[in-house]
Amino acid sequence: MSDLIAYSKGYCLELSDGNNWWITGDDENKKQIDKLTSIMKLQACPMNNSPKIIFSKTLECNMPTGYKKHTTCEINSSNDDTYWDIYDYKTLRIWYHNAISDVICETMENSDELAEYVILWNSLMPIYWRSTNMKGLPFHTGLAEYQGQGALFAGCGGTGKSTCCRRLPDHWNPLCDDEALIVLDRNNIYQVHPFPTWSDYILKRAENTWDVQYSVPLSAIFFIEQSSYDEVIPLNIPEATMLITESSAQVWNKFLSYMGTELKTKISQGLFNNAFNIARIVPAFRLRVSLTGRFWEKVEKSIEKS
Repeated sequence: MSDLIAYSKGYCLELSDGNNWWITGDDENKKQIDKLTSIMKLQACPMNNSPKIIFSKTLECNMPTGYKKHTTCEINSSNDDTYWDIYDYKTLRIWYHNAISDVICETMENSDELAEYVILWNSLMPIYWRSTNMKGLPFHTGLAEYQGQGALFAGCGGTGKSTCCRRLPDHWNPLCDDEALIVLDRNNIYQVHPFPTWSDYILKRAENTWDVQYSVPLSAIFFIEQSSYDEVIPLNIPEATMLITESSAQVWNKFLSYMGTELKTKISQGLFNNAFNIARIVPAFRLRVSLTGRFWEKVEKSIEKS
């Protein structure tokens, strides 16, 4: 389909599992695309053979140039390749086609700044979905680098993952504190990429940026519990599998709620399978963290033993 489309500008996204995209769109979406790619530290590049994420304003049964003959403006779950599957997130509709690798993000008209950032957040779904199909997982977590290795600090909201990342000393490199993407690279090594903390923008806390193309080998996963003392407790594979699945589901749930039961079940099963494979390879621990202790010293010892 690439020869039918002529977009004036696009941005390259390259992940270490080969999940690469060219992000582009029409002129009406230029500000959205520039904002998204600025937050994710992506650079403009010429159109290439990577699948495209195409931003377009309300389609009203007209797909972008080169796609019009493929659309029916109907949601249809059959294998008929004349149909598109549409996932409606109110201010954003994501269009998939089983015969085309490109994805279309249809943005609705709105004047709400908060909604604009929710649109950008939801537009990451195709990226997460493809890496999940490639044995990776999006993860609700903090990510920090220690001696070239990646450590994840996971937990539900309020457990202290952001606080843990802020408390790490200078010889650590905090990379993100809300979402990260675990991927399996071409050498069968799990790498992890930092992804944006969208609540920083939605709640107007800060206008940070994240280098999502940067990755580090995943050395360990720590599931945080608040405690009066610091302790690291190894998890067995079944325990780790369940906690990894839950942390990934915290990212996926906002997407799954708009999907049918059959697809939701299929994706959930994939999350569990991928979590199990990660748990077999990557050491996982329960991390008890006190308010004033030096928890990172116990974390460092665990990483060095891994």
